Amino acid sequence: MLTSRTNCRLCESSAVVKIYDMPHCAPVDNYRFAHEPEINLPAFPMDLYMCSACGHAQLLDVVSPEVLYGNYIYNSSSSPDLNAHFSSYASLIIERYKIVAGSFIIDIGSNDGLLLSKFRDYGVRVQGVDASASVVSRAVSAGIPTIISFLNSAVVDQILQSSGPADIVCANNVFSHADDLRGFAICVRRLLKTTGVFVFEVSYLRDLVENKVIDYVYHEHLAHHSVKPIKIFLDSIGLRLVDVERIAVKGGSIRCHAVLRDASFIESASVEKMIAEEESIGLYKPELYLELKRYIDGVGQKVRDALRAVVDRGGLVAAYGASATATVLSEIFGINKEISMIIDDNPLRQGRFSPGARIPVKSRHDFLKAHPELTVVTAWRFADMIIAKNRDYLDSGGVFVVPLPTYRVVSKESEDP
Repeated sequence: MLTSRTNCRLCESSAVVKIYDMPHCAPVDNYRFAHEPEINLPAFPMDLYMCSACGHAQLLDVVSPEVLYGNYIYNSSSSPDLNAHFSSYASLIIERYKIVAGSFIIDIGSNDGLLLSKFRDYGVRVQGVDASASVVSRAVSAGIPTIISFLNSAVVDQILQSSGPADIVCANNVFSHADDLRGFAICVRRLLKTTGVFVFEVSYLRDLVENKVIDYVYHEHLAHHSVKPIKIFLDSIGLRLVDVERIAVKGGSIRCHAVLRDASFIESASVEKMIAEEESIGLYKPELYLELKRYIDGVGQKVRDALRAVVDRGGLVAAYGASATATVLSEIFGINKEISMIIDDNPLRQGRFSPGARIPVKSRHDFLKAHPELTVVTAWRFADMIIAKNRDYLDSGGVFVVPLPTYRVVSKESEDP
């Protein structure tokens, strides 16, 4: 169920050092109904390490993919920001690489097919690959051909035999999930036409630090990428990083464009520019992460003080957001015992219980009926959206605590002009 490695998954050096202590957690997106056996999964370590040789940040403790993804409940379409993001993403790729009707695009970790549905609107052939049968069933129902599997050489052979090589291979927020990134990237290389492009989005280590996105460190995210080690790694397996863009999605990410080593693409100046910036801010020095931990610990103390003050006088406390990152944040802050309910607007989450702590997930209707005195917005990236939707809660005396990126308390009085 759990294995641990002792070397870097990009350059294979054994010079890896811990840079951030994280709490042990049950699989963080494991929101389950009371009768499901997965509700009993134990807590696993998820400390963050850095390779002193290439600079890659990563988890060394690896929870079995079958445990994490065998009965996966997350679906892309439920994320408030991904629909618009994938629409613009598809448009950009189509235009930039002059993709025409009949071209072939593969998405690795395609989930419910949301991104591929955007590409399909342009008349291209699409193929998804995802390991979760539950989300693949939604993709197939929507007409997106999808193979139920992790990416491996057998899947590559199947796709090449049935459809040929791809003009574009995408991997969005999954190039951080594979323990064997070398094998993953070699499979992608095999899938590409000689003129093909591998486009992948991953959360960016620099943004994790600067935007305080510490709740993105969890079991599924084995890799926390930055440009310098990615470039070194791709060079080592016959691919070439030709462009990098910073994007706002998922708390701060990068979109990387890689091609076969001998393909006639010119490298953008952005690659070396971003590497120089990473070096200048000390991204590869442990001191930066000690500073981040001091900040997060300070915010955690403020959150605990606020919640315990309410609970000690008999008041009700809730959390808003039943997500993987919300689980991480609650564990980091140590607030699960104070929280009576978790509110989430996604009906697929409601009626379930949170990982480890087993806090019930309720609807907004339940939230307004119970009217907790204080609600901590664990889905803090969407705090403004959540607060705007719940003006009636504020107007009737409720209070929101938004922990990150800067701690703030929101009440009717603070919102009044």
